[in-house]
Amino acid sequence: MNSRRIGSFVLLAAGLYGLILSLQLPMGKWNEPGAGAFPLIVSLLLCLAAGFIFLRAKTPEEADWRDVLRRQRTPCQIALFTAGFIAVLEGLGYLLSASLYAFALLYWISHYRLWAALGLALAIGGGSWLFFGKVFATPLPTGVLPF
Repeated sequence: MNSRRIGSFVLLAAGLYGLILSLQLPMGKWNEPGAGAFPLIVSLLLCLAAGFIFLRAKTPEEADWRDVLRRQRTPCQIALFTAGFIAVLEGLGYLLSASLYAFALLYWISHYRLWAALGLALAIGGGSWLFFGKVFATPLPTGVLPF
């Protein structure tokens, strides 16, 4: 059994768990869905996806450990940058942290050119700060900046 099939069992278990819990919530009507309708649909889709992944998983003939490490490099980098974002969020504030996080993902992970990554990072960080902080009035950490 390969890792994809094992992963499909994990997805199936999560889907069944969500399915059981969502059945305990009120479903509502078709034209007015209740609190349990969305979790039920998501759980069913998760179970369906687990079935498709299980059926399409193929057993590899020979697993090369260098190839496995090379494929896991990018997810590990993203997890590291995300942990850094979480660590500096309170100290630097949302605007600076989100801009640095976007820059790290665009420049080091996606290999954008420096100026393109810098411009997009500032646009993503500033745009998300404006959208969530000002439009939706979500309380975001201010950090070192006064706004």
